[in-house]
Amino acid sequence: MKKAVALIAMLLPIFAIALLGSTLTVQEGQDVLIITGKTLKITVDPENGLLTGVTSFADNKAVEFYVYNESLGKDGFNVFDSQGNELLPVSYNHSIDSDGNVVVSFNYENGKKTVVILNSPYYDLRVLLDFNEKIEVALPFISFNNRSLGPNSSYFMTYDKFKGQKTLFAIASQQGRFLFQRYVSENGRGTLEVFAGPMRMIHIKEALPEYYDSLVKDLQGFGGINIFSWVYHGIVYFLFWLYQWSGNFGWALILFTIVTRFILYPLYHIQTKSMLMMRMLQPEIEKIKKRYKDPRKQQEAMMALYKEKGYNPASGCFPILLQLPVLILLYNAIRYFSEVMAYSPGFLIWRDLSVGSFVQNIPFIIITVVVGIFSSLLTAQDARSARSGIIMQVIFPILFATFPSGLLLYWTTQSVLQLLISWMVYKRHGIKGLTLRQMMGLPERPAK
Repeated sequence: MKKAVALIAMLLPIFAIALLGSTLTVQEGQDVLIITGKTLKITVDPENGLLTGVTSFADNKAVEFYVYNESLGKDGFNVFDSQGNELLPVSYNHSIDSDGNVVVSFNYENGKKTVVILNSPYYDLRVLLDFNEKIEVALPFISFNNRSLGPNSSYFMTYDKFKGQKTLFAIASQQGRFLFQRYVSENGRGTLEVFAGPMRMIHIKEALPEYYDSLVKDLQGFGGINIFSWVYHGIVYFLFWLYQWSGNFGWALILFTIVTRFILYPLYHIQTKSMLMMRMLQPEIEKIKKRYKDPRKQQEAMMALYKEKGYNPASGCFPILLQLPVLILLYNAIRYFSEVMAYSPGFLIWRDLSVGSFVQNIPFIIITVVVGIFSSLLTAQDARSARSGIIMQVIFPILFATFPSGLLLYWTTQSVLQLLISWMVYKRHGIKGLTLRQMMGLPERPAK
């Protein structure tokens, strides 16, 4: 045990991995500005002051859910005067402020419109209006059917699915009023808060906290939220709460693992009792194998022994199978927070736990393999089962080598916890386990 801890401590400092940052970039082409970040790609027509396209990058999948199409109606934050005449900018400029936000300013004869693409993981942006007369602004929309106005005309939202992705485009403001696909400002001023991206409830709450409850009711009415959404949201919200409390997703995942182990402890206790019972029955099982050469008679005798001792061989399998849905759930949770992780502080030597590669995950693989070897030696009934267990402990982490590092962090943490728990239980029962020499069938070293 001490050798394993020492080896792990020596290996960790060896690896230092630098990943791409999360800053926004601006590409200027002919009659187009393209702003690209970790979460969104936004295209702007600088000559006419229009939003012309929005693409999200959730789950490593590009989904273009908004494209400006004048034949369906002007909806690119076009500005109109009180007579309904469209106003066009006379000039524009763009810059990146000290927070990494991209600021695109459009100058009109009687005012100014500024679009601020926020350097954040929450798919949000701002549109600042400063005119000296009453104006109307044409609002982007992504559905003719699923659209709604907020209480007291406080927002305009549309919802739809694109390539299987539930998507929300919501625009809110504390000034002026909203009509369907229109925002009206009597004094020409206002700030539009915009969420444009996949329907992730935590992201919506972070981007538009004051309108969250009303937006959720609208989304429920459109069928975007159901009972399964709330169950999943409860789990990811708990992980997000741990992140907010700890300030780091790495520590949040470790705490999540500990809490999960605590909740599932009764099942793991059944597994440990099953392994101990199997270890105690091993001498009698060996006698049965020597007494009966016929495999059928061996099996019958073993079943009779299990029944006599009240042992169920399958009792230790269920906790292992239960880890699979937990892994799937955590994998989806990491995908859910992939953008937030990219913008969050790194964990030890890992800059972004939402991505992974073989090189990046080498520390986790080594730690998991070392822990797995010691765990197999501790819990195996004989050399053969120890060798089989070690082979599985080597193969399994390698199969997950390119998965997000956050998933490997969870798996490594739970492996270490399982080894510690097993070691304490076996020590209490006076069970030492096998040595490497016993597992390999070598004679013990002579005593010094």
